[in-house]
Amino acid sequence: MPKRFPEWVNTEVVIKAIKMKEEGMLSKQLNIWIENLLEIEKK
Repeated sequence: MPKRFPEWVNTEVVIKAIKMKEEGMLSKQLNIWIENLLEIEKK
């Protein structure tokens, strides 16, 4: 079964995704991805 997450991530992309998450600008799918990637617990 193929992995669903890359083994590495581009720091610049992750930082941008975090900023967009804080601003509420991420799509639902990307929001789930960044939460899973960084192991963020939902509030």
